[in-house]
This record gives sequence, structure tokens and C-alpha cells, in this order.
Amino acid sequence: MHQLDDLIAQVKRLSQELDKRVAKHATLEPYLEGNCPFPPAVSQARLTKLYRHLMPVAEAPWGSLVVDSKLDRLEVSGIRDVDQAAADRVWAEAWQTNGMDSEAKLGHGAALLDGRCYATVWPHSNGEPVATFDGAAPDIALDDMTQMVVEFAEGSRRKRTAALRRWNEGRTTYATLYRPDGVYKFKGPDDSASTVTDTWEKRSVKDESWPLANPFNAVPVVEIAVNRRLKPGAFPYTRGEFAHCIGLIDRINLLTFLGLVVAIDLGFPIRGVTGDKIRRRVLKDDDGNTLIDDVTGKEKTEAVAPFQNIPGSVAQFENPEARTFEFKAADRGNMSVFAELDQLAVITKTPRHYFPLEQGMSNLSAEAIMASEGAMHAGVTGHKSTLGEGWEEVNRLSGQVLGVELSQRAETVWMDHQSRSLAERADAASKLKDVVPGLAVAEIALNATQEQIARWQQMSAADPLAQLVTAANGVPAG
Repeated sequence: MHQLDDLIAQVKRLSQELDKRVAKHATLEPYLEGNCPFPPAVSQARLTKLYRHLMPVAEAPWGSLVVDSKLDRLEVSGIRDVDQAAADRVWAEAWQTNGMDSEAKLGHGAALLDGRCYATVWPHSNGEPVATFDGAAPDIALDDMTQMVVEFAEGSRRKRTAALRRWNEGRTTYATLYRPDGVYKFKGPDDSASTVTDTWEKRSVKDESWPLANPFNAVPVVEIAVNRRLKPGAFPYTRGEFAHCIGLIDRINLLTFLGLVVAIDLGFPIRGVTGDKIRRRVLKDDDGNTLIDDVTGKEKTEAVAPFQNIPGSVAQFENPEARTFEFKAADRGNMSVFAELDQLAVITKTPRHYFPLEQGMSNLSAEAIMASEGAMHAGVTGHKSTLGEGWEEVNRLSGQVLGVELSQRAETVWMDHQSRSLAERADAASKLKDVVPGLAVAEIALNATQEQIARWQQMSAADPLAQLVTAANGVPAG
């Protein structure tokens, strides 16, 4: 057994890394929600009060648009392996049982925001977690990077050495350390104010050993990541979809704010008169008595403009030297954000027509839309490869609980969300049917899920005509 001091030192090391990620998440999340912090220029100019007054009616969640454009196209539809029966069982008893069709979308959203999310696989029996595979079913739980961190072997992005989950209940901090040799539970001091603590002690759970046995003999927590980079260290690099564009989004918000200032203060023409005196009108009370200023002792007066600007009225000047003038309203277009939105679209590989356009787009052909969305689909394809590797490891762990082994050739199957009409898919299917098997045509051209293919097989097996054809070919029905 490892010395307790060594385990606590590992908890502290992982906890420190988690603190960094919590701070990074706190920076990114407001841009997803459209409640961004003040741009630095606004803070330095001390215009925060005016900014806070104007921007709630104009600020837009540009980060959410960038994330959602790819999230909508990341949908897992099945598992494929050399032993498809084993893959189908994992899909039915692990993925579907845990509601992963919807849960995976939540995980993808967290990964696109922060660069990573985490999936923990653990055996459950009768609804309770157990430390054995015997008669248990896999339970899959997801966390974002504010609660979970995985440590890898130095320079690796696959060999997991430990994981830490840290959370708060009331004013007490708890942590669970996952290692290949066991699961170690700790707690921070009572009445701690936050999850940040350097003091940890063993946490004992009734009727549970310490450490809890780990039947996987591996860390049962998998990092689901996007935008990897080849960098050394025990904590691999990842990046969210718009994390590198924070300064650009701040500039968009700053220009939007300045445009609102122009619209309110200079958005209307300014009219005036030169060459004539401002008239004075003596003020009187309701009884017709002249009002006297208490300070000066003189009659109270008020300025009267040479004419009143009332719709339908006619201006008349007694002084022939009087002249009118007008300053045009300021052009708010000088504060346009369209150029910055173009940059954001290009850098994040988000289709330009997803953003507001100075000149609206209409009557676009399917080819034009596909060309505009090409960079996004390329980015989504890249995400499917890294996210898919994570889900494949999750399914392998789930297979261990079920007593099913998925091979290293197992792969995650994704729905194809490219813009293709049903007529285009049908045409492709008719051309592929003589080249590849029918089930492959259903996957490639018709974008069918594994459940749909299985249902079609059952329908085909029950069809009388299909049974006659099968019998005529000398093949047993079913």
C-alpha cells in the first residue's frame, strides 16, 4: 500500500492543476453566455457604468454560436467492431442504458468550451456502486474540467496514471483519487470556504474498504478532448473552440458599445440658428404677476429659441440676417463590427452566413452553402477523431464490466450532418448498391443509425417476399 503522505502529495498536485483549469473556465464561460467582462479599453477609460447600462440590450453570445455550430454536428450513432455482436451489446447495455445519446452531447459541449471533458466508468449493481464486475452493469458519469482532472504518463496522451475528482458539499471539500491499484477517498477540513485547500485527510465510508478495490486495474476516468497539440508534460494541451479569440470578441463588444454611444448621443441631426438673438420671456405666476428672482431681485426670465421645431410648423425670423444650419447625424456604420465578425468566422471555422451580414444572403444554392460550410465540416471531422478515441476507451471499460471485449479496431460511428438533400442521398445509394453491401449503403449514403439498420433487418426477415427469395437461393430464412 502506498504511504498516505505520498497519496496526499498526489492529491495536492492534481488539485493545483485543477485550480488552474477552474480559473480558465471562469474566464471562458461568460463569453459562452453572452455576459462578457468589460473590454480592457472600457475599464481603462472608466466607462464601466455606461457600458453596463447600454450593453445588456446589444451584447450577443458569439462564443455560443461558435460552439453550437460544431456541437450540432457531433452526434454518435453507434459502435463498429470486428465482432459486431459484442459492439452491439456494449451499445445497448452501456451506451443506451446510460442515456448517452443526450449525455454525450453535454460532454461535447463542455469539450468545445474548455477543450476537454471526462467520463468515469464504474460497475453498479442494484443501483449501488460496487467494486466487482460480477453481475454488475456499467455506469457512465460525465464531468467538466472544473471537477475532474486526469494525469498521464509524461509525454503521453493515452496512458493514464491517476485522476482526481474534487467537489464541495456545504462548506466541506471532498476528493476521490483514482489509481490503477485502488480508489482513495479524502476530505478537506470542515467549514472550508472553497474547494481550494492544502489540507487533506482520509475519508472513510461505512461498509467500504480503504482504499476501494479497482476491478479495472486501470484508471477508470477517460479524458474526452479536442484541439490537441503535441506538447510534453503529464497534463496534455487542449483548447476550446474560441479560447484563442477572446481579444477579438472583446473588440467586437467594444465597437458595439461605441456604436450605441454614437446612436444615442449623435444619432440625430443638430439644428441651429445664427445671426439672431435668443429671446427672453418674463415668467409670471397664475395670477399674471411677474416672478422675481430671490437672489438677484430681478424679473425671472427664460430663454426662448427663435423658432420651435414642430412637425408641420413654419419658421419665421424677424431678423433678415438670421440663418439656419444643420449638422448631420453621425454615421454609426463607422463602428461596424462586420469586419471583426468575418475574422471570427475564419479563425474559428464557423460559416460566415451564421453571423449577421451587412448585405443579407438569400437564394443560395446548395453548392454555395456546402462551400461556405467546408471549413467547419473539416474541423468537425477532426473533432470526431479525437472525441471518438475517448468514447472508444469509455466503451472498452464498459465492455469489461459486461464481460465483453472490444478490440483496438473498434471505432465510434458518427451521424453525417452535411447539407445533402434526400434526392442526393438516394442517387448516391443507387450508385453504391452494386459496389458495396446493402448495409454499408445504408450507413454511407442514407446516414442510418445502428438501430435503424437492425430494425430494417428485422422488417426484411419478416417480409414474405424476402423469405421466398431467400428460400429460392437455398439460404435458410432469418
